[in-house]
Amino acid sequence: MEAVKAADVALCILLRSYLCPTTETDPDPHSPLHALFGEALLREIRRRDEAASPSLMELLQHIQVAAAAGGDHMCPGGESAGEADAYFGAVKAAVGAHLSALETADELVSLFTSVAEQVITQCTSTPAEAEGRGADASSAMGLYLRICYARYTAMTFEAICKLVGEVHAYFDAAVATLQGRPSAPAPAPRLRPGPDLERFLNAQLAGLGRRVGSVAQADIEAPLGELAGAAPQVPKAHLAHHLSALHHRDVAASLDHLHRFFDHTAEARGAAAGGGSGAAAGQQAGEAAAARERGRLQSAALSLGSMHAQLGHMEQALQALNETVRIAQQSSDDTCLAHALALLCQVLDATTPGTITSVSHVPGASPAARHYTQLGQLLHRCLRRCEELHLPHLVAFSQLALARLELLHPQRPAASPGAAGGAEGPAGGGGGTAPDLPCSSSVAVAGAVRDVAHLHMATRLAAAAPSVPPLSSGASSARVLRGVGDLFASTAALYGPDMQGMQASSAAEVEQLVAGSHLLQAACWELRGSRHLAQAHSLACLDAFGGVTRAEEQCTALAQLAVSVAAAHGPRAAEQVLAVADERFPGAQSRVLAGARLSIAHDRALRRGDLHAAADIAAQMAALPPPTDSTDIGLRLEAEERIARTLLAAGCVEEAAAAAHAACAVASTTGQPLHSARLQLLLARVHQQAGAPMAALPYALTATAHARQLAADMLAAEAVVLLAGLWCDMGAQHAQHARRELEGALPSILAHGSLELQAAAQVALAEACMTQHVTPAGLREDGEWLLVLLEEAERVSLVLEDRRGAAHATYLRALVQDALGNAEQRNAAAASFGALVQPAGALE
Repeated sequence: MEAVKAADVALCILLRSYLCPTTETDPDPHSPLHALFGEALLREIRRRDEAASPSLMELLQHIQVAAAAGGDHMCPGGESAGEADAYFGAVKAAVGAHLSALETADELVSLFTSVAEQVITQCTSTPAEAEGRGADASSAMGLYLRICYARYTAMTFEAICKLVGEVHAYFDAAVATLQGRPSAPAPAPRLRPGPDLERFLNAQLAGLGRRVGSVAQADIEAPLGELAGAAPQVPKAHLAHHLSALHHRDVAASLDHLHRFFDHTAEARGAAAGGGSGAAAGQQAGEAAAARERGRLQSAALSLGSMHAQLGHMEQALQALNETVRIAQQSSDDTCLAHALALLCQVLDATTPGTITSVSHVPGASPAARHYTQLGQLLHRCLRRCEELHLPHLVAFSQLALARLELLHPQRPAASPGAAGGAEGPAGGGGGTAPDLPCSSSVAVAGAVRDVAHLHMATRLAAAAPSVPPLSSGASSARVLRGVGDLFASTAALYGPDMQGMQASSAAEVEQLVAGSHLLQAACWELRGSRHLAQAHSLACLDAFGGVTRAEEQCTALAQLAVSVAAAHGPRAAEQVLAVADERFPGAQSRVLAGARLSIAHDRALRRGDLHAAADIAAQMAALPPPTDSTDIGLRLEAEERIARTLLAAGCVEEAAAAAHAACAVASTTGQPLHSARLQLLLARVHQQAGAPMAALPYALTATAHARQLAADMLAAEAVVLLAGLWCDMGAQHAQHARRELEGALPSILAHGSLELQAAAQVALAEACMTQHVTPAGLREDGEWLLVLLEEAERVSLVLEDRRGAAHATYLRALVQDALGNAEQRNAAAASFGALVQPAGALE
């Protein structure tokens, strides 16, 4: 059992002064500040953000700061600063007087005897019936005092004498600090007891992923720094340093601390292994040591593969995975093999098809088709195997990965039943066949999100339940425990035998996957055009799961919100979302958030006509992906698309066509149907601007077909608007068809489309009507309706800061007013047109 430390003695004295004040030096229990004192003591007992025990000055400072933080809402009368200083001055004087009185071991024995007699034995389970004051034996204060007393009774006389010396040094250091004189050289910081240190390290590991980007790396690792001198052999400290360096993409530091973690793990296991006597015992000990060593090696290889995968080193990740599988097969460790299979799926999902050579190929139409077909087969196999092994966190991962694959790649070749293991995904398909329903991928995503949410509730219940049902001890306990048998019967089979002791970590991982599932659902709704539902799910990830969501996922949610708000309300509204992101994560290294910020800025620069800024932003987007093509192919294709759009805006039609053709070829080769559809649409615009509507028509029709296969409703509507413009360019005889197509798409565009798409659709519909009516007399029939369309398009264009689009709508409005014979309104529209085309003030 851990020995009592000097800080524990000081805290016991403070608790005794609060619970049972017996001397004149103790603080006044009738003071309104007494409750704040108790609240501060509770916070100090539960403190988990320090690895070492605090000094006396730090302890008193923690208590006074905590009491001051709670004073505003706990003291209705608003005690003055002088009264607070006087009260906590008495607290400091009391603890100083009691500590200075501990001259010998006898005084220390008397202290703990009084703690046992005055604080614990006087307190019953019904304090209201007790004559004295104290803490309930099962309360936080009572438990802490009982633990300290139990540790004291387990100490030898020599240890108690040593503790007296530590208390003297502890008190003398505080006195020297108060008097401003140098104290004796401070010894190495004394770590908290083993369970407290374990809880501290677990809290650091759990919160590290949420603090990355919002706190500097040095501040994250500061609480772990004091462990380096006091206990450099603590393995979890190196694990926390490894994760911090990994999140900040410090490859050398991450690899170094990972090696140190497993090196110290081997030392700790070797020291913990006990020795036996006899040949049989020696043989058993040797076999156990070999098994432990294999487990350590396979865990190290798996962690190394995960590190390389997160850093984008896919070839190294596959090599580490091969080593993990080899060792796990020798050990017959099915759980490790399941985790290796899940990591392999994660690597394949993040890898660009055709860029790695370590993956075996299966028959398919193209390298991309083979890649994604194999990914679907492996995910089905992973799901089936994890269900058999009762690994809920990997089941949730497989379900969401299958739904994501179905959303982004719905048209994959059919998977053979043997390769898929005959298992169907829980999210409605995902087996690699073409969807029967137009929105089967949406059904798959919704089903996966629902199933993972149900699994989250089940894992939380299973992790909260103790290993065996509690025993009832009376009528009241029977009432409380009614139905507990059903709880254990329903959660006993949720975890496999290899997960015993790891239920809480598995439940925490499932909870993080639930938060990530809202991002997948938001992306699905955004693709379908339901922007309000997409924003709701992004907000759910930030708000409902903000306490458990990793920083990268929060940055992704903020990026989704910023892009959605920019499309629905303009760039000024998106700036507010990005300002929140900067406030929350000032040091974020998220490529998704950086890409969203640059895409909004690029769209704004193109609308303003600032081509130099647009070219600079497009170059910055091209620099976001890694230098190799093995990962982040989507981000690379978006950058290439924006470079082509900048060239098109600058009038470089041939260069824009070449850039769009090259990007479209890459999108087709790597199996990116959504980017391929967008690039096909861009090629159609390039040919339209070049004055070749017939050449643009095949690209626009292909983009429409791809968008409908993906059920990307707003992308399909954008293609309809472009097709209508092409029909009108080909002559007045096609204007009726263009008008009919636009009138059919306009309600959906006005309800769910972006502001840019709404303005483009209304202008295109007005142009189709004007092309259809070749004479002013025919134009007068729809004149009032056209004016409404053009005025709304002009307003929306100004919200988007698109003066060129607003000028075009104003020009058309002047033509309509002229056809209607409204000379005054025509002249006003012409004046507005002249003001909009002026360069002065265009950027303000």
